[in-house]
Amino acid sequence: MLLPVSQVASLVNSLKLNWVDKVYLNEIPNEDLNNTDLTVMLLQETDSTPSDYANGTFKGLAMGVEIQMFYKKGLADDFNTLEAEIELMQNLKSAGWLIVSSQHHTTDPDTNQITKTIYVTKDNLL
Repeated sequence: MLLPVSQVASLVNSLKLNWVDKVYLNEIPNEDLNNTDLTVMLLQETDSTPSDYANGTFKGLAMGVEIQMFYKKGLADDFNTLEAEIELMQNLKSAGWLIVSSQHHTTDPDTNQITKTIYVTKDNLL
């Protein structure tokens, strides 16, 4: 079974979202930390807990992923951020991920990029 972040990365990459330039797992490399010319998605694991107990043992894993998006500066005027995020969440839901939380948009204090954080979870039976 793939790590939760790898599962979400695989799904996101298969969607071929034209507004996501790069998807990173666990950390953004130093060379891209201050790059505001790209829209990047950072995936970090938030949960990997045994679940679905029966007969004194677990039968599944509850997996969680934090999805952070850092939007590039100078987005096209006709780009609808909210529609893009809704489409992403709908695709995650269709793939069996539960949207736990969709946080408000914020501004990154270091780069002044608009950011968005979404938390998802999925219960995988073993």
